[in-house]
Amino acid sequence: MRTRKQTAASGIVVNVLIITMIAALYFSTSSDVMVPAAAADVFYAPPIYRGQADDAVALQFAVDYQASALEDILDTLSQNDIKLTFAVSGKWARDNAKLLKRIVDEGHEVATMGNDHSSDGNLSWVVSDVEKSLDTVELISGTRPTLYYSGEYRSIPVSSYAAEKLDLTQVLCTVDLLCARGSSADIIQRFEKVCEPSSIILAQPTKAMSESLDDIIKILKSKGLSVTTVSDIL
Repeated sequence: MRTRKQTAASGIVVNVLIITMIAALYFSTSSDVMVPAAAADVFYAPPIYRGQADDAVALQFAVDYQASALEDILDTLSQNDIKLTFAVSGKWARDNAKLLKRIVDEGHEVATMGNDHSSDGNLSWVVSDVEKSLDTVELISGTRPTLYYSGEYRSIPVSSYAAEKLDLTQVLCTVDLLCARGSSADIIQRFEKVCEPSSIILAQPTKAMSESLDDIIKILKSKGLSVTTVSDIL
């Protein structure tokens, strides 16, 4: 039989739990603070790391710095009639309006990385940063992205809340080809190890990646897989 002290103690525990959950919800939705990790575990929707296609992979290029070979990559994709996803930063878009227009005109999907993707902040800062990039891309290309690649520099929970507020789908990747490291042969070797259906494969438009792209397309065809946009495999 429970004593009065035991009942009171139980009531205190329940009240503390309720207060903690309310506080977590408050801080997770406040635009002036970082989202606490504890709140994130309960309340935030995780980003998408892979798709659901049985016969395709998505190739997602992160376009900010090290984009010197982008035109060569676009030429290869055009020759093979392949459409991919290009996640661009707002800063890159402003400085490379002609290339961004070409990406859109040739039927590729454009995602945003935010305006200054290598920086992070609280929820209001991230929302403002991503919104600025959306406006920039739309102004230049006439297309407003619906995907947000939050990248390695930003808090995943904060970016998840920002994506929800801006009605975006937050995506990351299944694997990263690490295109800034090594030669084209290194990239091809890495690709062969991770080439699985429904993967979202991250690449950067480097010279080595440009040199390996034809071989990557051939490898996919030999496996009976097509390469397409992120949206097409979700």
